[in-house]
Amino acid sequence: MGKESGAVNWKRVLILAGAVIAFTIGSGFATGQEIIQYFTAYGWQSILVILGFAVAFLYYNFNFAKAGAEQHFEHGNDVYKYFCGKYVGTFCDYYSTVFCYMSFWVMIGGAASTLHQEYGLPTWAGAVILTILTAITVIGGLNSLVDAIGVVGPIIVVLCIFIGLVTCIQDGGNVAAGLDVIKNSAYAGAEGGETIKNAGANWFISAASYAGFVLLWFASFTAALGSKNKKKDLNYGIIGGTVAVCVAIGLISFAQIANINTPLSGSDSTFVWNADIPNLILAMKIWKPFSAIFAIVVFAGIYTTAVPLLYNPASRFAKEGTSKFRILTVILAVVGLIVGLFLPFRTLVNVIYVINGYVGAILILFMLKKNITDLLKKKKKA
Repeated sequence: MGKESGAVNWKRVLILAGAVIAFTIGSGFATGQEIIQYFTAYGWQSILVILGFAVAFLYYNFNFAKAGAEQHFEHGNDVYKYFCGKYVGTFCDYYSTVFCYMSFWVMIGGAASTLHQEYGLPTWAGAVILTILTAITVIGGLNSLVDAIGVVGPIIVVLCIFIGLVTCIQDGGNVAAGLDVIKNSAYAGAEGGETIKNAGANWFISAASYAGFVLLWFASFTAALGSKNKKKDLNYGIIGGTVAVCVAIGLISFAQIANINTPLSGSDSTFVWNADIPNLILAMKIWKPFSAIFAIVVFAGIYTTAVPLLYNPASRFAKEGTSKFRILTVILAVVGLIVGLFLPFRTLVNVIYVINGYVGAILILFMLKKNITDLLKKKKKA
């Protein structure tokens, strides 16, 4: 990659790992909604989903970083053409831009649900606050974004690990009962055949879908990092970020399984399995004031992810700093606000992330094809 020589800069590794964590942990992850649908819903097979995701995540991020270092793309999104060819690559370029914007809608929904479930604020309040903060940040420029999100990301993952660890210690004895609930679909308060939302028919599809939708966020981001960082620093950063995220997923998933039928305080219809923000129920169970603190951290995590997701489509069609860019940012922010308020958060996560996950999974196949082709060419030359 870019710079090969020199010792590992561990401070840089931590910042890069933090950025990887922050990009992975958006509203779906921090709220626990993503973990419910992609991992917890599969019971003990959530372990297989985690392993499948980790392998795919490391594979394509190393590929993106290597391509970015060697090709020095003019635009980060050029990485799609590099792996998929002119036509499929161009489609993926535009598609990923649209997907980033749709993911921004999910952030709006997550912000609305977080402040509503924890503080009882009207749903529009959290959505409006996030929209204004995000639009102002995007209009102001993104020069220091990686360093900023590199700080917030680890804080969230540490809190997620803390919640998962404490809950697993407290309620570890309930895991077997929770697995039975999931296996038999014996969900508390379920009416008319209602069941837990999941990302696909089985654990393998869920792993491919999860790795796939995250890929669409990381492609241009990791390719750009590859051209600006030492190979060892970035590789260690990717590995560190992946391990931290997977540990957090595992702990939170089993904490959710142990409390799958635990109700929201004061509610007889909202439980961990069907709550918009299941992690807040877990946080409240540990210590009631803790959930109020965690809600703010979740909101901060949503904000750090929402900024690049709004910036991506705005910068794709207008040059940063221009009047056109500022106007487009405001228009996209307002439209996102309306959509994010109109559609339920659980539905947003389930539909947008899952569909786009399949597209990302197809991109992994293109990457495998290119890797194999390149390897065969090298062997022929040898």
